[in-house]
Amino acid sequence: MIIKIKALLLLSTMFLIGSASALNDDKLREIASLNVTATVLPYTTVSVSTNELSFSILGIPGDYTSTDVVILTVDSNQSTWGVYAKASDLKHDDFGVASLPGDRLALAVDDSEHFTPLKNNVLFFQGVVDQEPKPVKLRFRLTTTWQDTPGIYKGKVTFAFLNNP
Repeated sequence: MIIKIKALLLLSTMFLIGSASALNDDKLREIASLNVTATVLPYTTVSVSTNELSFSILGIPGDYTSTDVVILTVDSNQSTWGVYAKASDLKHDDFGVASLPGDRLALAVDDSEHFTPLKNNVLFFQGVVDQEPKPVKLRFRLTTTWQDTPGIYKGKVTFAFLNNP
């Protein structure tokens, strides 16, 4: 009887060891696999904090800085990129009155005191893909002359984005 108990204990121990070794087996069998494809599309947004810019000109002709500060933000995952600005001529409300040339509008970035006239397309902000861009503050200045007729003038400042692959 003692031999039967010892044999039973021996078989039980061997069974437990065998079950444990089956759980610790380092040879896993692949049963399925998935192919993974990730498509990162080009992404760019350019936004401005306002769509209005005004100048209150009261006094002798000269340089007048708008009280409106425009915040421009660019988000892009593309390589090197640039933001350009240009100004249209400011047309007088009355037909036949000479316009103010667009290049009399100028812009300064952040706290710079250097205003760049908006002739054609002026590159004023650049970024690269591995750097998170920060919003920039844009200030605008308009130069008036003695030849400018009093009245309301209207025009546009247009921003353009160019990706340099």
